[in-house]
Amino acid sequence: MGASAIVVAREDLSIPGATDAYGDPVSCPDVEAQFFNVLREHQPDVVVLDLRDSREQGIGAILKVRRRSATPIVVVCTADDPLIREYCLAGAAECMEAPVDIMLLNQTVQKIIQLSKGAPPAAIAPETGLFQAVSFAGLVLHPHENLLVAASGATAKLTTSENRVLLHFVSNPWMLCTRDAIAEALYGPRRPNSDRAVDVIVTRLRKKIAMLAGADAQQLIKTEFRRGYVFVAEVTCDAPPTRQEAEAGLRARSA
Repeated sequence: MGASAIVVAREDLSIPGATDAYGDPVSCPDVEAQFFNVLREHQPDVVVLDLRDSREQGIGAILKVRRRSATPIVVVCTADDPLIREYCLAGAAECMEAPVDIMLLNQTVQKIIQLSKGAPPAAIAPETGLFQAVSFAGLVLHPHENLLVAASGATAKLTTSENRVLLHFVSNPWMLCTRDAIAEALYGPRRPNSDRAVDVIVTRLRKKIAMLAGADAQQLIKTEFRRGYVFVAEVTCDAPPTRQEAEAGLRARSA
């Protein structure tokens, strides 16, 4: 088995032993910034979330990581934790019982790395925070323009809600996207209690995708009964244009 890079964090995303530029322990509200800085700088193979003392905030921690990084997550929790299933639904690749056997952890990490090889990158470039153009099934999503474009040149304008839901899907291809996770991506913590709003947006999104790519393309968003949706397509991200490329494109269009 090869060596692997692992970042271990608690449910508040604090990293044990982490210090700031002056060598002092990192304290709230800097812990999340420190965590995502570490992910950007070190690009670990896996994030290990220690949820043994979780006060039901573990799901929120998983969703925070999932929204900003495609790094696989391994959860460490107690054997009787009632939220193990929910951790997996929220985006954890594996849940392991504490205390963790180091050899077993390394084996699990190596399996995750093998399975994730060739997986498409996240639609959000973590180092810049900018949305990129995202390609799938012959379509290209331009999130910053709320625009979906077909190879033929046909386009579909997306509402802000549709754009956010599709961006959530393409950032998490082949993974279960629960209605709660989608609602949080849409509305933040103050999401509505009903799942109906999410279902309506997904229905509209399917119709616009089908309009550009054919009726069968509606199946790109598969329904998981009572759980949520799975986006079943290979996703690639195009690097955002440089300033010179953008200016050249503008000149070409205006010529």
